[in-house]
Amino acid sequence: MQAVVFPAPHTVILDQVADPRCAADEVVVQVAQVGICGTDLHLYRNEYPASFPLIAGHEFAGQIVEVGPDVTGLQRGQRVAVDPNLSCGACYFCRRQQANHCLNWEGIGITRPGAFAEYVAVPARACYPLPDTLSDTQAAFIEPLSCVVHALNRLRVWPGDEVLIFGAGPMGLLLLQALQRSGAARVAVVEKQAHRRGLARDMGAAAAVDAAADQIEALRELAPHGFAIVVDATGSPAVIERALDFLRPRGQYLQFGVAPQGARVSWSPYEIFRRDWTIIGSFALCYNFEPAIAWLANRVVDVAPLVSHTLPLADFGRAFQEFAAGRTLKVHLRPRG
Repeated sequence: MQAVVFPAPHTVILDQVADPRCAADEVVVQVAQVGICGTDLHLYRNEYPASFPLIAGHEFAGQIVEVGPDVTGLQRGQRVAVDPNLSCGACYFCRRQQANHCLNWEGIGITRPGAFAEYVAVPARACYPLPDTLSDTQAAFIEPLSCVVHALNRLRVWPGDEVLIFGAGPMGLLLLQALQRSGAARVAVVEKQAHRRGLARDMGAAAAVDAAADQIEALRELAPHGFAIVVDATGSPAVIERALDFLRPRGQYLQFGVAPQGARVSWSPYEIFRRDWTIIGSFALCYNFEPAIAWLANRVVDVAPLVSHTLPLADFGRAFQEFAAGRTLKVHLRPRG
């Protein structure tokens, strides 16, 4: 089959590799649509733990074409989305309902072959059957939307909260919609790209502020006492460094964007103490596919405007370069054309 391979950090090739074979408790999925994620870029840059050589790709859905002998409840021809986070179910953290911190964690497209390929073998337990009403485009957003659901489970959004999001990329725009539907009265975004600011306004942002020198004045005017919730959806240490400046006393700060593993920022512990701030991390997801599917199936969240390119797998190299340069929104690949 055809697959995109990262042989080593900073290297990517389109190659012919052997078709996957499924174990007794696995299925083989023919990939219908798969999204390029910021995590894939971190993998390529060796900024995130991974196993090389690697077939990346973890935001995907497709059709089952082979079923292992021990699998029940799934069948050939069935459309599924796949949770790429594989936990053991038995370790210290799994037994405390923290499967995303599993001590024996594996990740499809991170530590084992992923979906930048025509086919991928996955554990049957990671598969979620899809309603017929869900398009392939929507289905490929289930994994990133599940990360947003997990973030909301970590936060406490009070009715009427004013929220600030740094970054209006695909994840920031998913967060915008999710927070609006979870009780926030006003959600503002800061974004350097005019097109993304326009999309944020179209999706209901109360304000879309240019990430320029005068953003401080604009944000102070919007929330003179600060925002109840501030979210970083950029992963940029420079942005994270100043994010707490806009958080009101007893506010919540959510670190959602993925920063490079070795990045550091300087915050004042005295200010965290004096202002009663809550600092929250949100790593990946933890059994959040069902609510994400429900949101998409019931059109609570609109993902169609977030896809700027849908391309064949052969165009991965060019698409990845454009994505890395920030010239796209979500890029989806269709390995079968």
